[in-house]
Amino acid sequence: MPKQTRNDPEKKKTATKGKKQPVKAQKKTAAKPPAEAENTAEKGKRGAKSQYANKVLPYLADIERYVRCCVTEGDICKYYGVGKTQWAQYKKDYPELTETLLRARESAKQDLLDNAYRVAVGYYYEETHTTTVIIDGKPCKKTYVDRKYAKPDAGMIQFLLINRYSGEFARDPQAVELRKKALELAKDGKLPDGWEGV
Repeated sequence: MPKQTRNDPEKKKTATKGKKQPVKAQKKTAAKPPAEAENTAEKGKRGAKSQYANKVLPYLADIERYVRCCVTEGDICKYYGVGKTQWAQYKKDYPELTETLLRARESAKQDLLDNAYRVAVGYYYEETHTTTVIIDGKPCKKTYVDRKYAKPDAGMIQFLLINRYSGEFARDPQAVELRKKALELAKDGKLPDGWEGV
């Protein structure tokens, strides 16, 4: 059986006594002038720059148009190749993106309310028809426009009245009053047991 050597710390010390040990290089940090220190503080984070300037900023008008057409933010992120967490960070860091999204949502909401009111009241619309007529043995296309009237929609009228003027047109006025009382009691912390469902 071959001899096994022991790891003896005393032998190591004597073996390395005569040899010069390499000196570890220490980094010398030169003091930065005050101007450079301020510049690095202004630059902020280290690492790769944000892709906001390339992926989002040039397309703010398009993004506003998409949100106005009720496209979700998730679909917008996927289309522009931005992650959802990065999109949320962009909304925190860049107020122009947040303002654009809010403005587009408000515009979409106003358009929906206008159209709901138009459907509830009734409106005129035009339909264009094209027919082929044979005149002197030759086919000719003839286009004419019909003006039609869409009658008021009773369901939309009911929806708008109940949701916009719930105090006057609620389906169950007693339930609305009970909810108001329950909210007042909940604010005071005096809500009795069994009122959770109201």
